[in-house]
Amino acid sequence: MFQKVLFFKFILLLLSSSLAYGQQKSDFEIILARVHSEYQKTIAKDVLDKEVKNILSQIEENGSWKDINYQDQSLSRWQPDLHFKRVGKMARAYSNPKSNFYQDSRLYDHLLSSMRFWTKLDPEPKSDNWWWMSISIPQEIGRTLTTLRFATPKIPEELEKALLDWMEKGVPMTKSPGKDGSNLTDIAQHRIIKASLSENSELLSEAVALTAASIKITTGDGIQRDMSFHAHGPELYMHGYGREYLSGIRNIAVYITGTGFSFSKEQLEIISEFTRNGYLQSMRGRYIDYSVLGRGIARSNATRTNSTLIKQIQAIDDEKHREEYQHAIDRIDGNKDPSYHISPRNIHYWRSDYTIHHRPEFMVSVNIASSRTIRTESGNKENLTGQFLTEGAMNISVKGDEYFNIFPNWDWSKIPGTTTPENKNLLKRTNWVANRGNSDFAGGLSDGLDGIAVYRMNDYDTKAKKAWFFFDNKIICLGAEINAKRAENITTTINQSRLRGPVQGAERNDFQEVISTSSLLDPKINWIFHDGVGYFFPKENQLHLQAGEKSGAWSEINGNSSSKIIKQQVFKLWINHGVNPKNSSYSYFIVPGVKDLNSLQSSGVEELQILRNDGQIQAIHDQSKKLTGAVFYQKGNIKWENKFLSSSDAALVQVRELSPGTWQISLSEPTQKLKGKIKVIFKVEDKKRIIDFVLPKGDLAGSTLVKEIALD
Repeated sequence: MFQKVLFFKFILLLLSSSLAYGQQKSDFEIILARVHSEYQKTIAKDVLDKEVKNILSQIEENGSWKDINYQDQSLSRWQPDLHFKRVGKMARAYSNPKSNFYQDSRLYDHLLSSMRFWTKLDPEPKSDNWWWMSISIPQEIGRTLTTLRFATPKIPEELEKALLDWMEKGVPMTKSPGKDGSNLTDIAQHRIIKASLSENSELLSEAVALTAASIKITTGDGIQRDMSFHAHGPELYMHGYGREYLSGIRNIAVYITGTGFSFSKEQLEIISEFTRNGYLQSMRGRYIDYSVLGRGIARSNATRTNSTLIKQIQAIDDEKHREEYQHAIDRIDGNKDPSYHISPRNIHYWRSDYTIHHRPEFMVSVNIASSRTIRTESGNKENLTGQFLTEGAMNISVKGDEYFNIFPNWDWSKIPGTTTPENKNLLKRTNWVANRGNSDFAGGLSDGLDGIAVYRMNDYDTKAKKAWFFFDNKIICLGAEINAKRAENITTTINQSRLRGPVQGAERNDFQEVISTSSLLDPKINWIFHDGVGYFFPKENQLHLQAGEKSGAWSEINGNSSSKIIKQQVFKLWINHGVNPKNSSYSYFIVPGVKDLNSLQSSGVEELQILRNDGQIQAIHDQSKKLTGAVFYQKGNIKWENKFLSSSDAALVQVRELSPGTWQISLSEPTQKLKGKIKVIFKVEDKKRIIDFVLPKGDLAGSTLVKEIALD
């Protein structure tokens, strides 16, 4: 009897294994069909036919092309990659029933010769950049082989096997750089394709499992607790690698959804959260904040995006978010104004020292590197002069395109928002420079609507205490204790953007056009207005303006780009603190998204009161908004009107009157080092409250605590 039971169990095991294999085989077929469909969508039929016609006109009998240098080993624009890109286009045309080349016998012969040429190349193609052999080539081979499965005749088995073997020549998914962030999802895509082509369930399971494991909140490369994105260490890469990661996850989700390998609901919710509250937030219309692209800032057109990825994410996300995605798509496509369905919002990403302030009329951001994060990297000869990109760089966007492709013509010693040496000949950075910041006092506060950013700078033989207060439609910028030991002037750059229309200046609201190529402005000027943005100066400054044509070339910031001279009109406004300044300071207010001078003059800057701007405290009160913000660099207190605010330790504190007798107190600790609690005392006349803020720990350290109190 016992033997019969064992035999019966064995039969059941065989049946279940057989059924499982049948299901896996069905999953393989589903995945290949989806890869084929997605691959065909990447190019329109008419464009494809035109390009294939041109490809065939130049192909050699042996399947090569004379214009490709097969011995090239370049880091970027690696020429051998062109070979398989062309093979892929021929394969798509051959397998597309709508193409004029569908199952064309001549095209089939050239396909075979070009693929055989590749497999027999001696020496094999090599690049100094691992990415080409580990991601680009195997992805193209996998998609090409997949799409050819949907045409007849099939390619010979031995040729397909040789190309499948070629897909193994890159780095594995289990070790750096293959296991990191978007590299993992890029490699996983072609591993999933190879597994499906070879019906290898073990390989498919491994690729999906490793990818799924990356969809999490992490303190390493990937999605952070605050919905920012890190790559190459704690370096902010909301776009660039962030986009590549999203794209890879989306592609894999499309391949595997509905199979036995689908992502979980919880994993897709993390992707949704990052897309909506991270990735999309760092954009205005169709334009990306230049400071979240990493070294990609040095690429032409890098700050302009399209809606393709958002449409793809929309298709795999929950229906409840469909409208939110559609609003973003409409903004990106230009069907709606950049202000369309933008709600007032302030976000501080405490894991990345990055702040975004949204209003329907504008977007402003500040990007800082602390001792916890990495400055914008240089690599592959890109971003050669971006030393100051995380010294408090500001993106001030109304239309969104204020900085589009301006970077060859930028003065890179004057990045908007920064206080830096006026070095006219910045040393070109060597390859793969990615240094940490060196300030522990850097971060921000946000109550969701308004906020503060702070940076205690100490680098380049320059020290400064810098604070930004994001109060509704105004940004108040304060600097104190600016000291330096440099041979150059130390400057605070207010903005450097595309010059569009006149620059107007005013003394006490009497606006006149300012024409300047290089001039120190009249110290009595307290307003500058240009391209929908007003700049107000509550005290006299050494204010400089340049507004005119500038020359430059992409090769100056990207060693892989053209040295052709480009001329553009540039608006540049800055404060000069002089050589070796001692305890210098600045204060200016930015009023973005202003339609005309009448609107500017009624913007309410007269309601702003600088309570303090020194080495101990920087504080602002907005009477009209009943909002006060303070940066306490140490234990201290401030007084205004009939109110008193103190902090028992270094902290950022914001006070908002919600209604008579009801107040909202927000606090954050920017060093992320303090433990325990910070005591805040808030007093109105003789009514006092003592509030204990217990500081968050782990990956919540530096986040904002908000409490509502009543003073009856």
